[in-house]
Amino acid sequence: MNKANKIFLYIAGVAMTFGACTKDFQDINTTPGLPTSTTIPPMVNGVISTLFLKGQEQAAIHNEYYYPVTQLAGISGNSGYLVQNGALDIWTDYYATLQNLNQIQDKIDAYTGDKAEMDNIQGITYILRAYKTLRITDQFGDMPYSKAGHAYANNAADFRPVYDSQESIYKSILPQLKWASEHLTTAANTPGGKPYVSLGSSETLFNNNIAMWQKFANSLLLRYAMQIVEKDPATATPFIQYVLGGVPVIGEGEDAGMWPAKLNNYILNDSRFWSFTSHKFVRMSTTCWNMMADGTDASKIFDPRVVLFFETNQAGKWAPLQPGSTVSDNTNPYQDKRDADFANKDNCVFSPFNYLIVRDLYYQPELFFTAAEVHFLKAEAYARGIGVGKNMATAETEYTAGITSAVNFWYFIAHNTNVTNDNWSAVAPPSPTNTQMAAFLANPKVAFTGTDDQKLDKIYAQEWLSFFRQPWLAYNLWRRTGRTPRDGNPATYVNFNRLQYPQQESINNTTNYNAQADRMGGNSTTVKVWWMK
Repeated sequence: MNKANKIFLYIAGVAMTFGACTKDFQDINTTPGLPTSTTIPPMVNGVISTLFLKGQEQAAIHNEYYYPVTQLAGISGNSGYLVQNGALDIWTDYYATLQNLNQIQDKIDAYTGDKAEMDNIQGITYILRAYKTLRITDQFGDMPYSKAGHAYANNAADFRPVYDSQESIYKSILPQLKWASEHLTTAANTPGGKPYVSLGSSETLFNNNIAMWQKFANSLLLRYAMQIVEKDPATATPFIQYVLGGVPVIGEGEDAGMWPAKLNNYILNDSRFWSFTSHKFVRMSTTCWNMMADGTDASKIFDPRVVLFFETNQAGKWAPLQPGSTVSDNTNPYQDKRDADFANKDNCVFSPFNYLIVRDLYYQPELFFTAAEVHFLKAEAYARGIGVGKNMATAETEYTAGITSAVNFWYFIAHNTNVTNDNWSAVAPPSPTNTQMAAFLANPKVAFTGTDDQKLDKIYAQEWLSFFRQPWLAYNLWRRTGRTPRDGNPATYVNFNRLQYPQQESINNTTNYNAQADRMGGNSTTVKVWWMK
């Protein structure tokens, strides 16, 4: 059975577990023609299948809010998309997945053999729980967690869970990530001589490469410990020290994500492309352009990623959109008619995203963690002396490695992507030469020069750019530091600090929702999440 079919079948099977299950967690309410029991491997793969971004999440939140909030891009008109729709998409997906994670944990807890035999299964479960949960709480803040996702046990007390503080969620999950790091093993047998239980070939994210799972765990631990270090250094610093002490992290060529080519050429759903063609207003911002070029003439470009991230407008000009501008560009350069007529950008006034970067369903991954991000986190830690002694020379080494890694990553994508009708690999420019990279790194906007504070701003700026297709991480960086590049500060987005809880939560979990809204002064986007400055 090929891996694409495995993914489909595991998703179909695991979808069953999101319904009403009997409380021994084995038998599923019988539906003729469908499975009547499930085991850990398909359940784990079911969780992995939820890591794909959702359509409304990308259109109504990323394109309508996170891009303009962070100024990685601008929007040139009113799309009509409601952020609440995207929030509901994320919320619903998470709590369905949390039930699956809790049922996996039940099975681990019920294992009757030597518990050490389950170390790899437990570690992978902790990692998936951490990735899903911390990503959601970073967007909403406090949320139901410790008592949530247990409705399958058919206990009425579990149907309306209380809200946990974001602080308590972090303090619950970070130790689990460290446990995963310390207990994941490539050994065949436990110290007691029993074989470790394995997911085997059914695991589709890292193909049961335990070393990669460990690197993913350590990289996540560094990301999220750095995220809270301003708010709670006592909790965060030991985790940062642990990771920077030499444990393995994601390195070059190991960027974590759902790679179609590694899933037996599994074709991603078209939510990425749909989110652009249906939204249509996303454009290159002056903020982003000014960090990549010294003028609007093509000869002024110094960052080789510009030509991969963006296109010229219909007139063939580089035309960035000023954040806060009221100039409208009510065109749609993302329509699939460009498959047959690539030059037809619907007469767009401002530079759109590169059509090929949003059109590709065949190679570009759903990114979770890049080697570039690891380098930038290390650069920040050394520049500030967090968890390690302050060392600006090491910070510069990591900073330069981060930029180089980010450039190499996107050229690798462009050179390996063959969109069905428009072969990006055939038209993408060659990778920059060593001379071109040296000139890029020497540009005054990029060169690691100035005061220590100015150098730190450059680390944040380049990390921000590296999140070009991970705008939720750029949003986190902006909220955490307040120091990512900005061109003015349009009032529309100044207080967009979190997503609001979906309206259905006030209906389905009324008492706990109301108590939480009272604690935070209302379910408002102006409320800061726990770790914000």
